[in-house]
Amino acid sequence: MQAIVYQVVNIMGGYGSDYDTSTDADVVKKSAASYNIDAGRKYEGNKKALPPPVGKILITKAKLPLVVAVDVTGSMKTYPQMIFEKLCILYNEILLFLPTALRDTFEISFCATGDATCDQYPLQVTDFAKGRELDHNIQSLFPEGGGGGQCCETYELVAYYYARRCEMPSAMKDPRPIFVFIGDEGYYPTLPASGIFGLIGDKIDADVQSATIFEELKKKFDTYILRVKYGASDEEKINTIWQEALGKDHVAIMEDPRRVVDIIIGIVAHAVKQFSLYDDRLFTRQTPEQVKQVHAALKILGIEGAAATTVSMDVKIGTDVKVGKDGEGEGYFCTKCKKMHARGKLFEMHKEFAKKKRNA
Repeated sequence: MQAIVYQVVNIMGGYGSDYDTSTDADVVKKSAASYNIDAGRKYEGNKKALPPPVGKILITKAKLPLVVAVDVTGSMKTYPQMIFEKLCILYNEILLFLPTALRDTFEISFCATGDATCDQYPLQVTDFAKGRELDHNIQSLFPEGGGGGQCCETYELVAYYYARRCEMPSAMKDPRPIFVFIGDEGYYPTLPASGIFGLIGDKIDADVQSATIFEELKKKFDTYILRVKYGASDEEKINTIWQEALGKDHVAIMEDPRRVVDIIIGIVAHAVKQFSLYDDRLFTRQTPEQVKQVHAALKILGIEGAAATTVSMDVKIGTDVKVGKDGEGEGYFCTKCKKMHARGKLFEMHKEFAKKKRNA
């Protein structure tokens, strides 16, 4: 393994949202980009990277901790920046589905992962935080854009840190803490003891098998990977090694990585048994095609409700609604008020009458 050298780069700009929540349809349908524009903030790439967490123990008293670890190597192209920009809505949306007892004790740790065999900043870890603190934490991560091109990055180093250096004394057993990797490549089979010492500070006698570390991580977190497609020739191999590490129902390939935040929200909503409420809001926020993409990923993960739901839906107000076109995509003609509505607006205006019928 190459020696890891850290250099200082400049950091500018900002990121985030106002951290308010709303059930108004027009607000719900705002994009992450719109939130950032309204707040006058922008995620920019030329940043000072976080130093490696040598000797640092990450502690959270949250009852429901969430970790989101993003691969920021070159093969991910522009996806890391896009993902970071979309994370502004993650915290707010999840709060809507949490039981009251969990809302004040839900925290997120973000991590940027690279390849410790060649990158300068292969392990960047933020503290667990909530609300406006997440702005600072997101902008502190530097998407280096490195990587070694071997179909592997050091995801196992991230797993080691959170498995052995993260303490969650108040975490619940149901729902369990949740860990989500976002990336396109596989992991190395072994963690060198020298690399662990250099980047984390643990002195161990021998190298560690990655399979062992992923088993330790799974004991602490319900662990998933949301994968970006890597390449036709290596795709099956990469997917297989992740399935071996995490289980087939914890590995999903995203049809469109822009849906990543909605998929994570769906995972959390399922964990707290609020998937139906999440699904209603998802249809309000996204187009039918986008909903289909989210459901496709959640179905692979075995998420309750997604497997039996398609975007082909009959929406009834009493018994008097006809499906039609409104010139802007799919819409519904409401004979109650003699107007066309988008699906989200239909429910907003006639919520007390609305009844869904899902077609398997």
